[in-house]
Amino acid sequence: MSAMLEHLYPIFILTGTTIAAVLLYLWLQARNANRLSLALIRLNEQLQFDMPVFLRNAWPVLAQSGVRGITWKLDWFGISMEGSAGKTSGTSVHREIEVGEMKLFIDFQQSQYNERRYFDEALIETFLLLLRTDMWIKAGTIDATFSQMSKLTLFLQHDMKNVAQFIQLMSDQLATVPAGKEQQILDYLRAAAPLIRHRADHIVRTLTIGQSRENPLRQMQLQEELSQICKLYHLDCTITGNAQISVPENTLDGALDNILKNYHDINLREAEVKPHVFITIQDNESDIKINISADNTPPVSHFERLFEPFWSSDPAGLGIGLYQTKQMLRICNGVISVGQSETGQLQFLVHVAK
Repeated sequence: MSAMLEHLYPIFILTGTTIAAVLLYLWLQARNANRLSLALIRLNEQLQFDMPVFLRNAWPVLAQSGVRGITWKLDWFGISMEGSAGKTSGTSVHREIEVGEMKLFIDFQQSQYNERRYFDEALIETFLLLLRTDMWIKAGTIDATFSQMSKLTLFLQHDMKNVAQFIQLMSDQLATVPAGKEQQILDYLRAAAPLIRHRADHIVRTLTIGQSRENPLRQMQLQEELSQICKLYHLDCTITGNAQISVPENTLDGALDNILKNYHDINLREAEVKPHVFITIQDNESDIKINISADNTPPVSHFERLFEPFWSSDPAGLGIGLYQTKQMLRICNGVISVGQSETGQLQFLVHVAK
């Protein structure tokens, strides 16, 4: 028995050494494949997830594996481009990726060695996943851009509707001015004209250069600003307190205009309702608080939907006034919250950081 074991010892040693060598070889192959996968990921990041550029520049990394060559054809939003690298002979693996208006046909020429093929296939799948991810990123960016453009269009519709209503309001005032009251209507027009000009400038700037967060700063006396808006909409108001603040133009003033216009619209829908608006301004060390409420207004039945885009209790409304208000306040480091009184009247609270 011992003699038999002595004869088997060399075989055991040879077998163990062979297994160890194979395991070491496979470990080195796996480590190399992992290194190349990370290199592809880093390259994709460096190229800012630009799929066509990544596709053209990935071969030096792939060439370090068992992949012998690639051939590809890309349809990029109706423009065809193609390319190849490495050798065109060998076992071919064909793949297709289609995302929206982007479609890729790609062939990989693999090594003939069986053990290398498994690692190459894993690397190829990583490469394809990165390409597909880049295509989805591009598609998502385009969808987000179109969505932003749609939102911008809606905001413009809302602003243009406000300007049109300003003009209608002034026209009505001019048409009904009684004799001897010309100075009164002139004072009204003098107060209303700057507000209309601000809105018109905002629309023109948005149409020409887009909705920019780099609006010029405007110094505002809040009590005066709020008083002018109330006069413009013929709202009876009581304003307590005052504060001065410098904010980007067409942000805080536009937000306050949207809030107060709601009370004017209530009066238009329900002629017997004449809201009296109460405004309190608190000038604190770090922020300014503006509290806006009104009596003699109907309660809100769907309070939770006030800031929901495209929802409005007014059949003629676009449903984006308060949603737009939140966006405007965000630009000037402000927020808005809303509450309800015991009888259901709205109470708006605007915070603006100094």
